[in-house]
Amino acid sequence: MKKLSTLSEILQASGSELRVYEMGRQIHHISSQDFYQMEVAKLPYPAPIQQHARFALCFWQKQQSTTPYIWFLQLPVNEQGFINLAARDQFIQLVVDALGQELNRQPNEEQQQALANNQYIYKPIEEKLAFFNAVYKRDSQLAPTEHYLAFRRYLQNDGEWDNWQGIALQGIADLVARLDRDDNSKLLTKAFPQLPLEVANKTLELLEHAKLDQQLSHTLANLHQQQLLKDEELASLYLRALAGASVKPLTEQAIELQLSKAESVHSFIAVAGRLWQSLSSPVLLKLFFEAIAKQNDPELFQQIFADLVFIPSLRSFVLAQLRDPNNSEALQLSIAQLIKLYQAPKHH
Repeated sequence: MKKLSTLSEILQASGSELRVYEMGRQIHHISSQDFYQMEVAKLPYPAPIQQHARFALCFWQKQQSTTPYIWFLQLPVNEQGFINLAARDQFIQLVVDALGQELNRQPNEEQQQALANNQYIYKPIEEKLAFFNAVYKRDSQLAPTEHYLAFRRYLQNDGEWDNWQGIALQGIADLVARLDRDDNSKLLTKAFPQLPLEVANKTLELLEHAKLDQQLSHTLANLHQQQLLKDEELASLYLRALAGASVKPLTEQAIELQLSKAESVHSFIAVAGRLWQSLSSPVLLKLFFEAIAKQNDPELFQQIFADLVFIPSLRSFVLAQLRDPNNSEALQLSIAQLIKLYQAPKHH
């Protein structure tokens, strides 16, 4: 009998249905085939976060129930973005030890407990958990939570903006995951400029994971511009939310604007963390590195560099940028400090 060497194979052999979500920088469904290719290190994980790949593995027994058992899994990746196979094997061993031959049943509480306490299982932050729940229900054709209708009513209820205390984060997530249904995008676009700070901020944190239509993209870009004149940190939330904007030039323009005023670490984290795809433009990448170099903060420069160089689609652009003869003096200095840091002997 063939030895089962991947999670995909183990779950398949147990008769489980499997659905996988990427839980790193942005949350979205990935095909089982792509997950398998990542598991066997044939396909790099597209956007590592802190040098890890993060997934939600949802599996359930066809006959028994549609309520899934969920593992939030994180596995280290190498510099090319490929999953560390030794770590994968170690996690598989933990699964086999905890569940034994009972893979074709939902794990009982004791088994769940045994599996929950290891370095490969992690707990997503509240916003990501809420968005994941919303997306899972949407994809499973399940009804959203009761909080969904409450948030829709709030958005329709002109003039009652201050009565937001009863709004649940899950309700906002349910609506953001369903922007393309029930006229939700239009509803949100119209209401957004009036939303109190508390509601706007939570909504922005969820919009980072969504695809935005043209109207909503333009509304957020305009609000981003207004915010940037008043509060750089708050503006960076609007900027992050533009990650899924359907109008790419809008996002790029917003990044340029933010970088032209950037003095706060929030600006750089927003771009590197959520808008990394835009940095495959050499012009924007150069602007980005020049703006960080201006901060004269070697540690920040090193952290952002380490973050970006691990993203497979950006790696070659980032390394080329280090060798660009047209770098400013400030950027040359930052790069020299970076290289010195990497060459320093490591003390164990």
